[in-house]
Amino acid sequence: MPRGHALIIDDSSTARIILARMLEKGDFTARGAASAEEGFKMLRAESYDLIFLDHLLPGMNGFDALKILKDDPDTRNIPVFMYTSQNADKYLEDAKALGAAGVISKQVDRDQLLEMVDSILAGRDDDIPVLPLPREPLNGTEETSVNRRLTGRLSTLEIAYEDSHDELHQLRTTVATLQAQLEERVDRRYRRLRLLWSLTLVGLVAVTVYFSLELAQVKQVLNSVNEQFTVIQDIIAQIVGIDGQGQ
Repeated sequence: MPRGHALIIDDSSTARIILARMLEKGDFTARGAASAEEGFKMLRAESYDLIFLDHLLPGMNGFDALKILKDDPDTRNIPVFMYTSQNADKYLEDAKALGAAGVISKQVDRDQLLEMVDSILAGRDDDIPVLPLPREPLNGTEETSVNRRLTGRLSTLEIAYEDSHDELHQLRTTVATLQAQLEERVDRRYRRLRLLWSLTLVGLVAVTVYFSLELAQVKQVLNSVNEQFTVIQDIIAQIVGIDGQGQ
């Protein structure tokens, strides 16, 4: 049984996949929505234990969606994490003020993410680790921004590698299973053919013996007929001889 079910609301399919894979490693199931409106429909259709909400979304933005979630009695108790690339401390304060359980970066470390989720689900709000948000580049340089993008790409690559490894393992398992099933089918068919051949051979032998016996009986009948015919010929000859002498 999974430990929980999460809803990921993000218009980036790549971001949804990466976060879903991270959560799956922690034994969570996850589903994704590309907008807040779509997420609300999914929340009405099934229950979720966690919500990850992007800030910049098509249509309603993350903060407006968070307000609706916290005003709705059916969803107000579901922990909501703002899942964003925002880089200001004030964003964290605003999110907390609106009722968010936390704010995480899209380049979040998987172990930190799962530790924070565990703390939330265990009700240890004071023990929730602070996951650092990305900062603005210092002195007008783009070094920090480049590093942040590299970190995101490395995280994506790590997830892709793990997925490929898992898929390769599953593929090997599937191939081994199919091979075993094929070998079993071939062996079963071979045994059936061997049995059929044995039965056919036994049948041929039985038919041969039967016809041999029938042929022997036919020969005996023919021999008996020939003997009787010879006797009849002798009797006829004797009758003809007697008749000739009487004349």
